[in-house]
Amino acid sequence: MSYETIEVERRGSVGLIRKNRPEKLNAWTRQMAAEERAAIVAFNEDPEVAAVVLAGNGRSFCAGLDLAQQQEDVKSGEAARRAGETPDEHDETWVDFCVGSKPLIAAVHGYAVGVGVTTILPFDFRIAGESAQFGFRFVKMGLLPEAASTTLLPRLVGMGTTLDWCLTGRFVGAAEARESGLVRDVAPDDELVDRALALGEELAENPTATLLRVKSLFSQNSLERDIGLVQQREGEALQWAMQTPEHKEAIRAFLEKRPPKFQR
Repeated sequence: MSYETIEVERRGSVGLIRKNRPEKLNAWTRQMAAEERAAIVAFNEDPEVAAVVLAGNGRSFCAGLDLAQQQEDVKSGEAARRAGETPDEHDETWVDFCVGSKPLIAAVHGYAVGVGVTTILPFDFRIAGESAQFGFRFVKMGLLPEAASTTLLPRLVGMGTTLDWCLTGRFVGAAEARESGLVRDVAPDDELVDRALALGEELAENPTATLLRVKSLFSQNSLERDIGLVQQREGEALQWAMQTPEHKEAIRAFLEKRPPKFQR
């Protein structure tokens, strides 16, 4: 498949997607979002890929909404219509899509603003370049947080920090983002993508099916108040895991004192 707003390649066991509108600081458009989703789907279907890294070309990861597109959508009423849409039971939200995906890693440098940061909150890992500036600046634009960020961000950094960032609209640097738990690590900008790819290769040492089941369990159970239901889900998942070839291979490898060789 050919893409107009992103670049896609495979590096070893990791799929790499780069936002590619550098002249616009990779400002978000519906086309870019659709192409990113399609690329992740393709990597999910590729048995040689274990994880996916999303990065950006140019000076920034994503500077938020493309305001030219947004101005047209506001004038036409399309922006309000889309904002008010409620997904029906057959629609897969972006959060659900990310939960069901192979591990997703965001490599963020420069600006990650508004939708440029909320859309990576459902990712499994975020790594920041030293230049990274995160901005939940919705109030500065007379807008409100979206993309499930009003539940995902407090889970990551706590409610106090969330309100600080979202009510002031101030920029958050890489060091503060790491201290708060928003990002896993901070790297020099010129090492950022390599650091993310290395994490992807580390994940590739683990069986993909098990990684997906782990993600699903935490997604289901993280806010579940019924402990009995939590344990039921864990028991069913563990019963499944104990019958997999991956578990049997792990036991053999341990007894034979060698690294396991998992099939993806």
